[in-house]
Amino acid sequence: MNFFEDIIINLGQEGMYFFFKRLGMLAKWICYSGKKPFTEIKNENWNTRLGFALFLIIVGIIIYIVN
Repeated sequence: MNFFEDIIINLGQEGMYFFFKRLGMLAKWICYSGKKPFTEIKNENWNTRLGFALFLIIVGIIIYIVN
């Protein structure tokens, strides 16, 4: 059972990394007003960190609205 738990945990970690990176890339593309191609933004730094920050902001806004 431990083997399957490790596989599920690894998939979750890689999935969250992929989600945060894509969210950061989308935010950068919106800030550039679509003038830079998405493939060029993909190679830039800070996409994952920006995506994580946006995720935390969105969760914070949702929690604020619900309360």
